[in-house]
Amino acid sequence: MSDYTTISLRKEFVADVEEYIDDEPFGSVKEFVKHVVVQEMESDDEISEAEARRIGQKLRDLGYME
Repeated sequence: MSDYTTISLRKEFVADVEEYIDDEPFGSVKEFVKHVVVQEMESDDEISEAEARRIGQKLRDLGYME
């Protein structure tokens, strides 16, 4: 038996993802997010700390992170 946790996402972000995956082979936002995270974890590409900060700031500016 697996244990699960909950991740909260802004409704606007979820709506954007739902619209984005409308023509994609994902049954839900959860499946898409899992796919993207696993793909990123398996990627050999690394981003710099500065780039990670820039991405984080952009997400905060868009209201996706606090």
